Amino acid sequence: MKTLVILCGVFGLLALAWMAFLPTLVERELRKVTGFDVRIEVLAANPFTGRVSARGVKARNPESYPTEEFVDLRELKTELGVFSCFLGDRLVIESLDVNAASVEIVRRHDGHTNAGDFIGAFSGPSGNAQGGSPSKSGKPFQYLVKSLHVRLDRLVIADYSTSKPEVKTYELGIDHTFSNVTDPKQLLVPDVVRSLYAFGLRRDTEQLLPGEFGRALADAVGAAAHVGSKLKGATQKTGEFFKGVIDKLEQSVKP
Repeated sequence: MKTLVILCGVFGLLALAWMAFLPTLVERELRKVTGFDVRIEVLAANPFTGRVSARGVKARNPESYPTEEFVDLRELKTELGVFSCFLGDRLVIESLDVNAASVEIVRRHDGHTNAGDFIGAFSGPSGNAQGGSPSKSGKPFQYLVKSLHVRLDRLVIADYSTSKPEVKTYELGIDHTFSNVTDPKQLLVPDVVRSLYAFGLRRDTEQLLPGEFGRALADAVGAAAHVGSKLKGATQKTGEFFKGVIDKLEQSVKP
């Protein structure tokens, strides 16, 4: 019995040590890979269940960028399909909950963006920082997120590529749940696109976000703008038509 108690105590200490040092280890590795200053307040991971929870996650831009802010996550929770990491040809994520206070996308004077550089850092030496190959082997990264919950309060677009920098803030308040996600373009559901367009997000987002997602978002926002202009034109024509009818009625009743 005494031996069992001692073993439980040892395992308890090891678990506490694991929880205490894990954030530091992950922060150091992410800084090494990406070049961004990543900070994590609390990080918990259970390798047996595949559950990971992180709170107070912040990523700041490298010194080569004119501003520091990049990503501010209140909380990130996920449950991985443990066996999918070793079996099969794609990663299965049972659930992923992303609660973001803000994301700030910055474009430097040379056209590089922090989002493109951060994502490109995981592509390896042959990857393109602005949306190249998503895996070191050159093969497309396969994944399935069965349930994805995304909350994003604020989006900031800061463009320093011109002589007159332009910074715009969008209070989006996005709160959406997606099912069976295998491609980032699936996030561009009508509700999300309408929110982005309603807040004035421009079509040139293709230059700010890397790869196919940037192009897809630009096309979606452009399509929303086209539909909006058509509706506005139709409303204007309808108003002019009714005004003409009323004018004719007023003339016909005059003595």
